[in-house]
Amino acid sequence: MNNFQSLPHVHNTPANNSNVGLTELVLAQGASSSWSMILPMVAHLCRQDSQRWLTWITSEPLPAPLLISFGIDPLRLRQIHCRDADQQLWVTWDALEMGNSHTVIASPGLLSQGQERYLEQAAYAGNCQALILRYR
Repeated sequence: MNNFQSLPHVHNTPANNSNVGLTELVLAQGASSSWSMILPMVAHLCRQDSQRWLTWITSEPLPAPLLISFGIDPLRLRQIHCRDADQQLWVTWDALEMGNSHTVIASPGLLSQGQERYLEQAAYAGNCQALILRYR
C-alpha cells in the first residue's frame, strides 16, 4: 500500500452532481442477506446511465444467472477481477478517475483516511460515484 500514497493530488470538484463522491456500505461478514440487499441496488444503478458503465471490482466473477435473477443486465455491468487487495485499490482508483463509469463498486478492505481521500478525489475527477463495500 506504500505506493498508493504517491498518487497525484486531484483538485477537481463535482459540477453540481450529488451522485459524485464516495459512499461506504458496511455489511455483516458472511450474512446471506447481503446479496439480497446489494443486488437490487446494483440493478437500479445499472439503469441510471446508458452512456457509462457500472463497474464492479470483485475477487471472483459474479455469475450471469445470479445477476439476471435480480434484474441486472450483465451487458451493462463491467466486472473486473482482482484477487489482491492492493491491486483492487489501484484498479478502483483508476476506474473512478477514468470517467467511463457512473458508479464503481469495490471491496478493497479497510481504508485509511488518506486512501479514502484519494478514492474520493478520483471519483470527483471522473464524475463518478464510488460505492465501497466493507465487511465486519
